[in-house]
Formats: sequence, C-alpha cells, structure tokens
Amino acid sequence: MAAPAQADVKVVLIDFEERLRGIVDRAWREWLAMPDRGRFVFLPRVRAVLVYDFIARHALTEFDDDPHIHVMVKGQQTIHFLFKNRVLVRFKKGNTKGVGSNIETQSVLDFIDPQGVIPGLVPDILKVEVCYALDDLDVGLDEVAVVARNRHRRIWAYPIHPSSRAVVTDFPTSAPDLTPPEVVPLLPEIQETPKKEE
Repeated sequence: MAAPAQADVKVVLIDFEERLRGIVDRAWREWLAMPDRGRFVFLPRVRAVLVYDFIARHALTEFDDDPHIHVMVKGQQTIHFLFKNRVLVRFKKGNTKGVGSNIETQSVLDFIDPQGVIPGLVPDILKVEVCYALDDLDVGLDEVAVVARNRHRRIWAYPIHPSSRAVVTDFPTSAPDLTPPEVVPLLPEIQETPKKEE
C-alpha cells in the first residue's frame, strides 16, 4: 500500500486534533514540573522515555471509553490508537528528519514502512505519527505535527496548533512604590599625573 494521503488522514483526525495536542502539552508540562529533572546523567534519553510514558498515560485517560478510538497496547513497549477504524496513530519524539525516533524492531518496521501490515489490522489502515519536536533550548515544544513517513523519510506533515482557548491566570496587583529609588552617582576616579624627575 502507498503512503497515506494527507487529506484522507486529516478528515478522520480533524475532530481529535485539539485532544491530541492537549495530550502532548500536558505530558510536556508534567516533565517541566519534575523537580531536579536536570540531575539525570542521560538526560535526553530519560526525558524521551518519561515524556512518552506521560503521553501514554494522558492518552489512555483522554481516549478511555471513546467509541471512535480503539486502544491497542503493544506489550510493555508501545501503544497505538485506531481512530474511526481508519487511521492508526502512535506518539513519538521527532528526530532531526522530523519523523519518530525508534529502534527498528519488526513491529516498528511494520509501522514505518507503508508496505508493512500491522498484525490483526486490515492492510488499508492509514499509519501516521503524532511527533513532537523540542525547541533549540530543549525547554519548550517547537512543533507537534501529524506525520506520514516512508521508513526514514518524512513524506508530509501538518502541525497541530495549541488550543486557542488560552488559560488566563490573574496575578494579584500590588500597591505602587511611593518611595523613589535612591540613585547615587559614581564619581570618576581622579588619577594624579606622575611628576617628572628633573
């Protein structure tokens, strides 16, 4: 089977995009809230594993009992979500090519190769990833996108933007400071000119 067409995927996922993005955003916020998260020796690897675990937990909670989504737990390693019996989604951290990072096991090859067939599913299932990419400082999400791939190559992608329903936090106002700051000017140092010896 050829790679999925973007329009075919989008028509199925459009009603779920806000929820998909919300899952990734909540998982990332959970990572940022971890105390001493910088203590890990293998920080990038640990961060990827923990964020993936947070994503899986939030996704299971979000999609529990949704009749349009079938949850497919794959052993102790991964989880897929089948939307409307048509689009199979897995969450991944994006690599530099914009596709999910992974070790190439047989089940991974079945997913990332458009010709591969996932055992137990019909061959014409559309397989895509929801990939997140970090910003240059690794402190925020640069992109969350639905991605179609052909093995190691990104074929197409479209971003899932954060919800436009922003959370507004009111901060208490403080009384203005009526005492002006005291400014003490610094005087330049005067250097004495050395006397010439006669």
